[in-house]
Amino acid sequence: MARVIAPPQTRPPVEPPADAQWLALDGLRLYVSITGPRAGAVVWFVLGPEAGATPPYPRLRTALHEAGIATALLHPRGAGFSEGPRGDLDDFAALLADQTRFLALLATSFSRIVVLGHSVGAALALALAAEVGTDLAACVLVNPAWKLRAIPGATPSVGDMVHFAVDWLVRPRARTVDMNRNPAALTFAPDREEGEAMQRDPVVVRHFSLRFLAAQRRLMNRCAQHLARVRVPVLLVQGRHDALVDPGAYPQLIAAASQTTAQHVVAPEGGHGASAVETMVAPLVAWIDARVRG
Repeated sequence: MARVIAPPQTRPPVEPPADAQWLALDGLRLYVSITGPRAGAVVWFVLGPEAGATPPYPRLRTALHEAGIATALLHPRGAGFSEGPRGDLDDFAALLADQTRFLALLATSFSRIVVLGHSVGAALALALAAEVGTDLAACVLVNPAWKLRAIPGATPSVGDMVHFAVDWLVRPRARTVDMNRNPAALTFAPDREEGEAMQRDPVVVRHFSLRFLAAQRRLMNRCAQHLARVRVPVLLVQGRHDALVDPGAYPQLIAAASQTTAQHVVAPEGGHGASAVETMVAPLVAWIDARVRG
């Protein structure tokens, strides 16, 4: 992770689409997108802080719409096209509160809501699912960021850690950490290409403050605790070529989910990124459809 002190920003560096939809909260405009059928069931893609300009999972979105299921997303405050301090937050709980409010908005139009969270988005989806009980129909967790392994291009060096320790003491709000420093070092081609595309996307937040990452890490550490409180069906999707998430985390998560229906599937052609979703479109749509029609 290269140590750079990025200047403060409160707005995306490029203009949002002309037809952008917004959710007004705490004096901020948060970008939302709801597409497909406007009634019945919806799959909400719960995004982490590296939301991009292009909606995720085009193959899955198309297949869901063809199955009569809408899709929705919310760019977290300070990420993607949403307003707010980018890469830093005074109160991380506000980000979670935004999710509850968006869920209430979706509930005015849809009777069955499924959340699909990926990586850090999975940790956010779990925190929401743990709080709202059976207000959701189901929860899909793709490569949940809980127990992680060191990987080239992202794991900090000893020198980085020294710099970050100093920054934590003297400037915890400064945006100094690049979580996608060197995707070229990734060995799985789809993940490498996705990381490089994220670097080219001006909407993706590149640098984060240490206090933001510390709060995010605390949330990630609670994945198993949150999963134990979930009371709706859960599907855990593991990319076989995911170098970041420890494969041993999945049996532990399944054990933590003993109070609900939890399944674990492996995406044979999936890595850590979108390939774990886009190579599993048919089984994902079938699983989701069975939960929203039942």
